Amino acid sequence: MIQILGQGDDTVLVMATIHGNEPAGTPLVNKLIDHLRSNRSLLEGRRVVFLPVANPDGLAANTRENIRRIDLNRNFDTANRVNDETNGFRPLSEPESRALESVIREYRPSRIVSIHQPLTCIDYDGPGRVLAARMAQYCDLPLKKLGAKPGSLGSYTGESLGIATITVELPADASRLSDQALWDKYGKALLAAVLYPQHPF
Repeated sequence: MIQILGQGDDTVLVMATIHGNEPAGTPLVNKLIDHLRSNRSLLEGRRVVFLPVANPDGLAANTRENIRRIDLNRNFDTANRVNDETNGFRPLSEPESRALESVIREYRPSRIVSIHQPLTCIDYDGPGRVLAARMAQYCDLPLKKLGAKPGSLGSYTGESLGIATITVELPADASRLSDQALWDKYGKALLAAVLYPQHPF
């Protein structure tokens, strides 16, 4: 279920848990929503679209894939995609990936932040290097280019559509942190993405 705050020409999409066994991003996105609701001045001139849980069935089952055992982050229509039983035998075969693609087409974000685990870095696709470096200034995650995976969201939005796409890879043990501890460690980095090119503080 998406949530939207603010109005303006500058649109940011912030999402989490496209892999259901990488759940730490969901409370972090919810804390960002709470913070922006309490600090409405930060939304001036911008719209933020939130998708706290991109793979609800996977989250409920604690599985990377969705209920049909498809990796949603390999299910997009990209030049490098691989059609198989894990990625789907055709692009956008899954309702969750089709819904996300629809959100991207409707709201046309200028930048996308997707929160994952457990690789402990900030990755980017498309024209996202400067934004990724800015976010890395506000947390302990290093900037690292991992490369666009076949059929991934980054391959689709970053490489195919030319949208700055940031993958925030939290550590595996981030799932053990309280919501507040997650926000204390990574909240400024998310705010840096929302407010870009302004600094959050």
